[in-house]
Amino acid sequence: MRKGLIVGAIGLALSGALLGSVAIAQGDPIAARKDNRKQAAAQMKAIKGVIDSKGQASAVVPAAAKLKELSTALPALFPVGSDKGDTKALPTVWSDKAGFAAAHKAESDAIDALATAAGSGDMSKVAAAFGAVGKTCGGCHEKFRAK
Repeated sequence: MRKGLIVGAIGLALSGALLGSVAIAQGDPIAARKDNRKQAAAQMKAIKGVIDSKGQASAVVPAAAKLKELSTALPALFPVGSDKGDTKALPTVWSDKAGFAAAHKAESDAIDALATAAGSGDMSKVAAAFGAVGKTCGGCHEKFRAK
């Protein structure tokens, strides 16, 4: 039952992300991706709060679903030409598309594992999966984001 709820929440989040990314990409992609990452950081902070307070794993499920939504929308926020302006995105985002896609897939997979861990009810699994998500964030920043 719990696994079905998680899958349903993630599916709903994905459908919203796909529709939202199309609309956002037509506007200001730099502002949209900054907002996307700010929202992702807020979800990570919320999850860390649950972990630090030794809360219930189920409390992580909504934040994991939101992270998945934001992650799904992210690639569309880097259209050709959006490397100019107030952005910290490095040229490697566009010159190493395969590497950027691999970094995004690693993030997406880590978020899936976090959602599964949250659904398991085991906070030690949530904490480990949270750490893995954080590593994917850092890995992407090292190669694709200016300091």
